[in-house]
Amino acid sequence: MTHISNDALRKLVLEVARRITTDRGRIHTDELQSELAKELAQHEDLLPMALAKGCQGLIRDMGDRHSPRRHRKSGGLYHPDSVLKLGNGIWVWMKDATPTDITQWGRVCSRNAVRILTSEAETQQYIADRTDAFRAHPGFERLASLEEAVFHYQQDTLDDEVDGFLDTDDYDEL
Repeated sequence: MTHISNDALRKLVLEVARRITTDRGRIHTDELQSELAKELAQHEDLLPMALAKGCQGLIRDMGDRHSPRRHRKSGGLYHPDSVLKLGNGIWVWMKDATPTDITQWGRVCSRNAVRILTSEAETQQYIADRTDAFRAHPGFERLASLEEAVFHYQQDTLDDEVDGFLDTDDYDEL
């Protein structure tokens, strides 16, 4: 799938999400999914790309559901139908794993754990800082105004491009 197709699909999802957002800023994902399906039906050119993204999601789900996890009876991680993710889009059925596969899986798991823990620590620090700021400034009811006044947030003109929030009105521009 090309980058352009990802951009078009992301733009469409974002537009639908903004359209169905409640006045309190809430997005109900069931409604988002339903409305997105209606929109996609009107954009037949995007259907093959959406199908490919759907397949990616199903594959990711299969990998998640078949990742090794501790079994109650044996106490071990082994199950013949589990898959080990070796990196670079390569998986191996656990029953067919070699010593090299086990080592590679261990490296991937360690790298992922470090990334997750680092990200979680940053997230928890952000939450603590904003919670403290809300307490210190009780007049603020929404995060946007708190960010601007207390943390001096200013949207950079590059934010939209860097973060994948395209600012185009026409799919042909993609």
